[in-house]
Amino acid sequence: MRPRSANPYNSHNLDEAIKTHTPLVKKIAHHIASRLSANVEVDDLIQEGMTGLLDALQRYEPQPNLSFEVYAKTRIRGAIYDSCRKNDILPRHQRDQVTSLEKVTRSLEQKLGRPADDLEIAEAAGLSLDDYFAVIGSMVNLMPLDDLPEDMLPSDHANDPMRLISMKQIASQMEATLKNLPEKEQLIMALHYQEELSYREIAVVMQLTPGRISQLHTQAMIRIRSDLKKDLS
Repeated sequence: MRPRSANPYNSHNLDEAIKTHTPLVKKIAHHIASRLSANVEVDDLIQEGMTGLLDALQRYEPQPNLSFEVYAKTRIRGAIYDSCRKNDILPRHQRDQVTSLEKVTRSLEQKLGRPADDLEIAEAAGLSLDDYFAVIGSMVNLMPLDDLPEDMLPSDHANDPMRLISMKQIASQMEATLKNLPEKEQLIMALHYQEELSYREIAVVMQLTPGRISQLHTQAMIRIRSDLKKDLS
């Protein structure tokens, strides 16, 4: 068995590493805050993100294809979203609406064999198109791709082969799900999560309104969550 690599961030250089990566925490916190309601304080998100950064610095072990920055982003986002869940950022009635739309979307797309469009989902959910847009437009706090439970985060898999297999399965399913999204939703996901553009910036690129970008993002989230639940259940 190959020995595990030592964590390069020991107590001697921990303070310096925290200073170096604090801008990353702030960037992620502001990025997440842009999707949350106005009463959420960015400073609170930054504080939670710093907890995630410290955890990443203490846990990280060099691995092929897993740089510290990638690992730290997962831990920082995870810490922030954990805090959002604990503070019930997404109200219960919205959670129920999300669950309902996930079920409708999953059933409809299995029947159609392709991604359903706005009108098809609305009709299957028993909503007018305007009401459907109003529902998904209200879900600005819907947790995005980073919203994985703690036991799915990529930490310490060297000691747990089953977790490593599970992570690979999740990653493979996520990749397939993203490829199956409608073209506009694929582009929004790429611009928002890979290029880290705001909804307003994406709206300029795609010549749509920021509100429509938000709707399409939420719709993509519902498809993704529905598909992952189907295969991880």
